[in-house]
Amino acid sequence: MRKNEAKFTTVFFSEAGTKNKNNDYFGYIQLDNYAIWAVADGFDEEEGADVAARLAVESAIEYFMLHPGFNIEIINEIMSYANLKVREKQTETERYSLMHTSLLIVISNYNALLYGNIGNTRFYHLRNGYVISQSSDDTVAQLLVGEEALNTGDLKYHRQRNDLLQAIGDYGKIKPNILKTPVILQEKDTFCLTTIGFWENIDEKEMEVELSRYDEGKKWLVSLEKKVIATLRDNVENYTFAAVGIEAVAEPLPMEKNNRKFFMKISLVAIASILIILTLTLWQVKKRKDIMNKVTVYEQQAEEELIKKNFENSVKELELVIGEYEKLKPKSRGVIGFFLNADARRKEMDRKIEETKNKIKDTEKLKKGFSDIREGNEFFNNGNYEEASKKYQEAKYSLEQNTYKRDEVNTEEVLSEINSRIEATSKLKEAKNLEITGDTAFTSGNYNLAKENYKMASDIYLANGRADYVSSMEEKIREINEKEKQSYNGALLAENKGDVLSHSDVDMSREAYYQARETYQILGDTVKSQEIDTKIQELNSRQMAKLQTANNMVQEGLNQITSNNPSEALSLLTKARTMYQELKDSNNVNNVDKFINQTQEFIKYESEKEKEFIQQSEQSKLEIQLKEEEIEQERIKREKISRDIESATNFEIQGDQMYVLKRYLESISKYEEAKKIFETLKNEGNFNNQLKLEYLERKIKRSEVFLYEEEGDKESKNKNWKEAEKKYEQAKENIKLSDINIEDEQRIDKKLKKIQKKTNKKWWQFWK
Repeated sequence: MRKNEAKFTTVFFSEAGTKNKNNDYFGYIQLDNYAIWAVADGFDEEEGADVAARLAVESAIEYFMLHPGFNIEIINEIMSYANLKVREKQTETERYSLMHTSLLIVISNYNALLYGNIGNTRFYHLRNGYVISQSSDDTVAQLLVGEEALNTGDLKYHRQRNDLLQAIGDYGKIKPNILKTPVILQEKDTFCLTTIGFWENIDEKEMEVELSRYDEGKKWLVSLEKKVIATLRDNVENYTFAAVGIEAVAEPLPMEKNNRKFFMKISLVAIASILIILTLTLWQVKKRKDIMNKVTVYEQQAEEELIKKNFENSVKELELVIGEYEKLKPKSRGVIGFFLNADARRKEMDRKIEETKNKIKDTEKLKKGFSDIREGNEFFNNGNYEEASKKYQEAKYSLEQNTYKRDEVNTEEVLSEINSRIEATSKLKEAKNLEITGDTAFTSGNYNLAKENYKMASDIYLANGRADYVSSMEEKIREINEKEKQSYNGALLAENKGDVLSHSDVDMSREAYYQARETYQILGDTVKSQEIDTKIQELNSRQMAKLQTANNMVQEGLNQITSNNPSEALSLLTKARTMYQELKDSNNVNNVDKFINQTQEFIKYESEKEKEFIQQSEQSKLEIQLKEEEIEQERIKREKISRDIESATNFEIQGDQMYVLKRYLESISKYEEAKKIFETLKNEGNFNNQLKLEYLERKIKRSEVFLYEEEGDKESKNKNWKEAEKKYEQAKENIKLSDINIEDEQRIDKKLKKIQKKTNKKWWQFWK
């Protein structure tokens, strides 16, 4: 035991001074290895000051006995324990609620000492008769000394020497003044514990003087007490003085560490760590739960938006789901990540994110499908059935391939509706084409065909719910009826014009009849068409009869010339010339003019050479014979010309009939036969009507135009696009050389452009 190695002697006195009650308290205990000394000074102005002083000292010694040791932490713990006990007493007893006390604690391991104080109790260390160190106070006066505003010697006289900054019994954390470095003791050292009643009346010099006078501790104490009593102060505070003399010290030991406190700190740190981990775990669980709740809400909202067909909002909600899953992906890696199973959790979140992305893709497909349906409906309502059908087909493909939320978006019902729309668009396209064909027929004047197409289109529109188009068809049919009336009246006027001109201008009359007949044929009036044909035939017959009469007169005139009757011949030829002029046959007029000139020359020749005729009778007879032969040949020639002209005219009339019947190939053949005859006559110098040839050429080109168009239609129907394009191009080239009207030209040009588009398409475009 270290106590036996050392010898520490403790002596003390404690008196009330001039006060009625002593509020100081001193106590100590020397254990086997450690010792403690404690002195307390209760505040005189507060009730329970003596209780506070005694409780503080007893609590300090009690704690030290339970936890003996030699370190700074022990002093700090003792101070805190004493403060706790005093505060408990304040709480228990109301009248002690204001009690406080100063406290000085000194501990030793019998080789060194440590001390700590709070308030205005004081510690002195004397060696070789001198004070070598002393403690500082927790007073306002001590602060002034620290700030060098007050001398140390004047501290005991300062009026604020009792104004404490802290004391035992304060609420809140106290900060005692603890010596940080142990004081190594030597033999004959003395350390003292005092209260204010002592140190304000005895200064350090007096302590040193009195100690030098007395070797024995008790005598020194008696001397010091007398000094206190002999003070000139009228008011002497409670005073306590304890002196510990060291006659021997134990072997030195290192200052102990407070392992209990260390372990307590470790325990507190461990508990705090566990609490932090638990808190973080609970926070993570709560965070995960909150995030999963958000995910559930976002997914529900995405499904609700999907059902409402708000695909954009649905995608946004699913993107928010991905954002929440990203928050759940742990960022820990390495050892921490291994223990937290971070990789597996990341993979799980990645899997959920991928599933959500797939949902977004499926939603985008649904968005595309329903967008195609909306666009298809717009095209459908605007009458663009071709584009509407394409959009419906694309939507159908998208929805048939989709497996996501089929029931929620009523996929089967939508597909059924799309199929009905596709079927309707097919029929409505047919109706649209019929309407377009009707428009074309109407433009070209084929009213019967137009009405038939309009009626069929109207029936299809009505059957497929487009009643708004039916009224349009009915309006067009009414317009056709009006046009038919107008056309019929026009045909009657043309027929009347032909009747009027039939005796004065055969060609104009024939053209009028042709116009009337064409209108009757378009209107489907076969009776009137046959009547016009009869009139044309009668007109042609009269013209041919007149032509034949003129030819006969020419022949007779030539005969009269050969009969040496030039005057009669001149009369006949003049009449024939007049008839040719009426027939507007300039070629025959020119020929007859030649004959007339020859006849006139012949008459002149006869009158001038009458005398010579007798002399040259033989020669004249020969010449006359030659002339007669020439005239005979001319007569034969004229008969042939007349027959050829009649034949060519008949071919032309037949060609016109074939054209009206749309037998274009036969029409071309007839026109070419007529043209060939006229060209032969022209080459022989017997026909000089170039306009007639040009007129026939235009008719040939006109028939070729419609023939090529007809052949192009056949090739197009057989999907021989190249051949069809060639035919339409040939038709277009011949238009320039014919008298085709603008409507026919526009129709053929439209067909050519359409077939050129198909010709230029690639195979996959046809497939699409």
